[in-house]
Amino acid sequence: MKIKGFKSPLLYFSDGTANSADDAFVAKAENFLSMEIAGTSTVKLSFVGSKVGNSVDTATLTLDTALTATGNKNGFRDACAVVAGILNADSDKMYVVADELNSKYIAPFTGTVTVANA
Repeated sequence: MKIKGFKSPLLYFSDGTANSADDAFVAKAENFLSMEIAGTSTVKLSFVGSKVGNSVDTATLTLDTALTATGNKNGFRDACAVVAGILNADSDKMYVVADELNSKYIAPFTGTVTVANA
């Protein structure tokens, strides 16, 4: 449901090339679907897609410390807290969450970014 005058924070994701349709996207926070562990040092964020039908846009992000590293018992929880903070942040701003092309990241994200637009 849209509320008149409501604005949603925007989240920007880009891979290392950002030169074709599936290399970058901007998602509205209100279109957030889920965040899940994708590997030992990666998480995947999913958003309602901008294409027709039931499309889903995803960004798989690398964490600065592997989830399995010694002493990193809270890595996924901490990453979720960062994303939750962005999703609930100032509604009139765009946040560069992970931009591999320009090496711009919000901690704890770093390194390789994989973007998929379905």
